[in-house]
Amino acid sequence: MPGCPAELQTLVPPVSRKARVPLRAGLLCAALLWTAGQAGAAPAEGYVGRPIYSEPLTGLQLPPGCKVDPSWRAPITGSEFEIWIASCDEAPRVWLLRRQVIGVVNAQNSRLRFQVLDERIYADETAGETLSVQCSGQHDEPGYAVVGARWRPEDKELRLRSSKSALRADVQALRLAELDTKRIECVRFPEREAMMKRLQQHN
Repeated sequence: MPGCPAELQTLVPPVSRKARVPLRAGLLCAALLWTAGQAGAAPAEGYVGRPIYSEPLTGLQLPPGCKVDPSWRAPITGSEFEIWIASCDEAPRVWLLRRQVIGVVNAQNSRLRFQVLDERIYADETAGETLSVQCSGQHDEPGYAVVGARWRPEDKELRLRSSKSALRADVQALRLAELDTKRIECVRFPEREAMMKRLQQHN
């Protein structure tokens, strides 16, 4: 079949000369090429169960290809859990993690171990922009993430205008659970985000 690789031609039924339907055969070859490409595409890697360490001198020891800005982290008050936004190999995601102290360096610094308990991957979102953990519940409690966020400027803040969905950290079930976006409030502070990012880069 003209234009179709030899290894795929064996998958294409022979076309009768009498039928003269090269277009149909060409379309079938294109479909086979697309299917082969999809089969070879690697899915986004998951990190559930993976430990992440934090050292006072070197900071977070993230998996290769992963990035977490300071404003993408939200400790859940009164618990050992945190909810993060991470971007790993350009695939944004939400993590629920358990925090554990594994060593005390001094009164201000400790060695920490985080374990990823649950994960949601959102390939079409942008970490820190349309995917954010700068949200709180109806009683101003942390532990929420917004998906597909659109923001409206208000003085030096960005307030949530609309979103696709939201997640909450269910620390009893050790998982992320979906909830109605009307039950959360999200506010971003761009100047503070930029300052925290600069401090992280300098450290």
